[in-house]
Amino acid sequence: MAFQGPTYGLSRECMLKCKAKFQMDKALQAIEWIEKVTDLELNPPNPERGFQDHVDFCDSLKDGIALCRLINRIMPGAVAKINKSNAPFKQMENIEMFLKGCVKYGLKSWDIFQVNDLYEKRNPYL
Repeated sequence: MAFQGPTYGLSRECMLKCKAKFQMDKALQAIEWIEKVTDLELNPPNPERGFQDHVDFCDSLKDGIALCRLINRIMPGAVAKINKSNAPFKQMENIEMFLKGCVKYGLKSWDIFQVNDLYEKRNPYL
């Protein structure tokens, strides 16, 4: 992940506006639903406090395994092989396969996030 320096001016205003879109209760509902559908435990860093911000939310999905299992439960065979490796390239590949599965399922490509939005915790507010 590249170093992202501080933002200023219009870039900062846009970033803050995007950050304001993140809703903790919706993130927790999404994680709970994914856990139920996939039979996985996505343990947030501290279950008693829940997620503190978008970073915790992204970290719980960053490897892409839960996302691949999710799309395979919704549409069997959408992801042929789920990578279990901790290598960043393989984790990003999992996320990419999930996104391709979403498009096959019928979502429009402009309605879904990009790999770096989740993997690099850039813009999970969509």
